[in-house]
Amino acid sequence: MQASGYFAGGVLALGIGAGLFLGHGVASAAPDAGSSVQKSVTKPAAKSARQAGRPTSARTQSRRPAARQAAHSAPRLIEKTSLTTTVTPDVSVILPPMPVVNGASFTVSGDFMKPFATNFVAAGGDPADSARFFFGDLAVKSLDTLAEDNIPAPQVRLLLGNLAASGYFGGIWLRDNLHATPTSAPAITVPAAPSPAIDLSPSAIGIRLFDAVSAGLTGVAANAPDWAVSAVAHVSVPVLLALYGYNRGYLQVVLEHPPAGVPSMQDTLACSGFLACNSTAFPLELATRYDSALGKLDDPATPGWSEMSMWTTVLQGATGAGKFVWEGLAQAGFSPASYTALVQLSSAYLMVSKAAVLSSMTAYADGDAAIGRSSLRLQAGLWMWSGAYFAGLASSVARGTIPKVVVI
Repeated sequence: MQASGYFAGGVLALGIGAGLFLGHGVASAAPDAGSSVQKSVTKPAAKSARQAGRPTSARTQSRRPAARQAAHSAPRLIEKTSLTTTVTPDVSVILPPMPVVNGASFTVSGDFMKPFATNFVAAGGDPADSARFFFGDLAVKSLDTLAEDNIPAPQVRLLLGNLAASGYFGGIWLRDNLHATPTSAPAITVPAAPSPAIDLSPSAIGIRLFDAVSAGLTGVAANAPDWAVSAVAHVSVPVLLALYGYNRGYLQVVLEHPPAGVPSMQDTLACSGFLACNSTAFPLELATRYDSALGKLDDPATPGWSEMSMWTTVLQGATGAGKFVWEGLAQAGFSPASYTALVQLSSAYLMVSKAAVLSSMTAYADGDAAIGRSSLRLQAGLWMWSGAYFAGLASSVARGTIPKVVVI
């Protein structure tokens, strides 16, 4: 009786398993599979009394035909092979002329930008959204890469070139979109042309000045001893705090003054302290990478962190400076068409500034030279981006001068 019960239970399990396969559409059974399975369950149960009195070998032999029948009636699995083809978009990057395309620290290369653009489009980005790619994704991914360990010098140069182009054309874009009623001039996409041998325009001078700063920072990051890396990170902290504070102030003004008919985005910025800010407008892993420093600032346990906490307290006033400047600009109103992009890009800039200052603090106060070298490269990118941005604001080029991603 016990043996026949095991047999019936085993066949019943086969039937339940077959039902589950059928229910999920994974397998298909023969037309009579249901009746065959039912017979294989009921027949052994009816004969269990006779089988119980037989020798073990006889009972085993009596199970074999039923087992074969159950196996025969079990669903036949049909293997389906699906082929997924991923098509990589073929794109090109069109850059209008820049006042400087090659400096001590950077080289602008459309070919180097092309993989960034390809990934952007492949991930669902709109190639027509030049602001999102050139002033957002390209800049942020370049900065994030600069903050990694052991970046080869040629790659650093090209990443800084990305940031020079992003900042310069981003400044032009911001210049064109600061007012509520920008003109509708079409974007100019003139192919890149060789720059003059000597360009003494404000834009060229501005880029070269910040190029010198970036070259110094990347040189220290690559070649200086650990103590020098710590020293440079140390002296950069007050400047970075002032930059962060100014940008936090101006972002708050932008968030407080959405154009008429444009939903507020104030809830995208959350701050529980001067440096304890995060943004959902342009989410970045880099924004929270060094947040462990925030606890050390709140409760400093070493002289180094006590000094960092002091600088943080002193330079919180930079937020007021940013607000003061941008309250005046906000009176003219922001462009409804570009307001969302302005918030996103300004938020990304603030989060990168935060990462730069916290990593510099950590490099000095904790004596972490590896973080220090990454921080100095990140600073080089931030200053190149910032300097080129101011150069773009000062540029006299025509409205709508902006690079483009073209899907071929």
